[in-house]
Amino acid sequence: MNKVTTKDVRDFWDASPLCAKAIPFPLGSREYFEYYDPLREDIESLEFSYRLHEYKDFKGKRVLDVGCGNGYVLSKYAHEGAEVYGIDITPTAIDLCQKRFEYLGLKGDFRVADAEDLPFDDDTFDCACSMGVLHHVPDTGKAVLEIWRVLKPGGRLIVMFYHRNSAQYRVKYSLISMLKKKPIQQLINEFDGVGNPKGTVFSKKELADLLKSFESLEMSVGFLRGSMVLPRGGRFIPKALLLPFEKWCGWNLYAKGFKPGN
Repeated sequence: MNKVTTKDVRDFWDASPLCAKAIPFPLGSREYFEYYDPLREDIESLEFSYRLHEYKDFKGKRVLDVGCGNGYVLSKYAHEGAEVYGIDITPTAIDLCQKRFEYLGLKGDFRVADAEDLPFDDDTFDCACSMGVLHHVPDTGKAVLEIWRVLKPGGRLIVMFYHRNSAQYRVKYSLISMLKKKPIQQLINEFDGVGNPKGTVFSKKELADLLKSFESLEMSVGFLRGSMVLPRGGRFIPKALLLPFEKWCGWNLYAKGFKPGN
């Protein structure tokens, strides 16, 4: 198997911004964002997002989003008064962030940059988040070390990875792999679109090992749909029926912690 390069990752995401193919409006238009946000909030409600990201706690403080996508998360931090910075590997994403902030009348600093080589000084940020991004980076461990470096002592870490012990991975992908003779790794990659060069799943233990330099780690699991349980017909399973099982076998694995210090 060929080693995944930064160029491979950049080329895929520049051509395939998150959810862009599902949005029937021009990329970066006001209607584009108005259509995207409810899609996002169907996965993570606004209430959940405020609880996870602690937006209001970072008023007047510096927040970095590693892999800022179209700026959804950073716009919430900025709305609550944070000084926000976003990096993404693709110019397309940075352009989307800038347009979102222009539409909302918010200020932010956005840069095309690599998660493995962040363009910031040591001990710069009060909070660093990265949602569903680091498992696509060629060297995830190096990206985590970079986040550690730019966080201030006592700085907050908020991240999301794909969950190894999810119904999606353990049940659905196992069935598809067996029936269609398709490698599970290819199925993980293709969750974000055909041609995606890298996707990685983590168990809680594996993620704890990756984030071992952070203290007071807390983890949670969410996002479960019928289509993640059964390859066919799963979409007809009511979300309410699956809700009690989300915290065990959901697809999103969240982790929060602090850089030791203050």
